[in-house]
Amino acid sequence: MKNKTIEKQKSEKVLALEKEVALGLWVQVIGQLIEIKGLSGLLYAEDQTDSIGEQQVLAAVWIRTIGQILEAVSVSSQINETDVNRLQQEQKLAITGDLLTAIGAAYEVAGGVRVLEEEAVTARSRIIP
Repeated sequence: MKNKTIEKQKSEKVLALEKEVALGLWVQVIGQLIEIKGLSGLLYAEDQTDSIGEQQVLAAVWIRTIGQILEAVSVSSQINETDVNRLQQEQKLAITGDLLTAIGAAYEVAGGVRVLEEEAVTARSRIIP
């Protein structure tokens, strides 16, 4: 009886922590969407639509956001999933989301470097996220 109580408490604790992780991922998604809105606004407000570096940074943030959304959806779907095959599919989707996030981050670095190079030519400074 005591072991069942301990196991139940452990299961409840794990479930609560899994939900916390999922919530954290959704908060990151919201942050990504806010960043996209701000960067898009800056790109057009500063009339930098011809800047390859700025476009690359914005595209990179979109890639990261898509990856973040995939991860958030899949982690949320994994909670309480009992079917092993579905669980593995969701885990693979989370890994794909992580991969997209990493690719987006690398592409953003390249875009940031390009923005720096463009700024050296135009002598104009912009934020680089």
